[in-house]
Amino acid sequence: MLITAQILLSLIVGLSVLALFNGVRVFMTPSASEDRLQEIMFSPDAPMTLRELELRTSFYERTIKPISRSILQWFGKLAPQRNVEALQAKLDTAGNPRNLSLVDFLGLKLVVGMMMAILFVLFVIIVRPGSSLLMIVFAGLSSGLTGFMLPNYWLIKRIAARQHEILRALPDALDMMVICVDAGMGLSGAMQRICDNWDNALVEEFARVLTETKLGKNRPDALEAMAHRTGVKEMISFVMALTMAERLGASIAQVLHVQAEQMRIARRQRAEQLAREASIKMLFPLVFLIFPAMFAVILGPAVPQLLETFSSL
Repeated sequence: MLITAQILLSLIVGLSVLALFNGVRVFMTPSASEDRLQEIMFSPDAPMTLRELELRTSFYERTIKPISRSILQWFGKLAPQRNVEALQAKLDTAGNPRNLSLVDFLGLKLVVGMMMAILFVLFVIIVRPGSSLLMIVFAGLSSGLTGFMLPNYWLIKRIAARQHEILRALPDALDMMVICVDAGMGLSGAMQRICDNWDNALVEEFARVLTETKLGKNRPDALEAMAHRTGVKEMISFVMALTMAERLGASIAQVLHVQAEQMRIARRQRAEQLAREASIKMLFPLVFLIFPAMFAVILGPAVPQLLETFSSL
């Protein structure tokens, strides 16, 4: 019985590690579509048929990944559809990581929740064979709910990282736009120049605005959609000033000069605020880690003498 339990536990751990590795590989590795496109366009020995192209890809890309995506989409259709628009907005703010659709993300939540529930129930049954049904149900529900919420935490972290990246790139982008507009380029040309020279989250948003305007969307509407999609306050204020200038016929160059100056001031203020907060953040390690070690080094040699002195009294 003990050997069977050990084998079952080893099997559960192995399957969990395999599932975790598969999930990390899906979310951390770059998309293969762009690599395959570059391979077709620039490789001297590029395959001439679709079959040869498919055979050049890995087994993971040909088989495992499509099956995983189909399973996620099937589970996503079973997920509750409440707050769908809010969740889609969060995915857009995060930049649609790994090209996850709304159904894919809902399916991922269900799959992670079910996996954690099953694993914890089996763990309780193996570790404590005499556990009551109430304890098993509680372990399954609590772990399943935790697993169901884990993708939300991952999405929130991606949103925060992307917004921080946009906020850091915005002042430099405005400076380049000022230079381009002063040189005689239009606003779209300045944004295109930034897209040609940089590669970050802000460039992705600019490229999306340019694509939407080429497809016939009004540029102020495309800019407002970008501001709403990113959720960065500085971006929202910049877009509001820019769209107002376009609709009123004001000088775009003057607006860009003012906005660039304000962004530089705001960046300097954020740096000063972080510098002021550094001393407060250093207080905890200083008091609880550095000072005790310092006192131990300074007073340590005197402790035996003090003990000998007090013992002789």
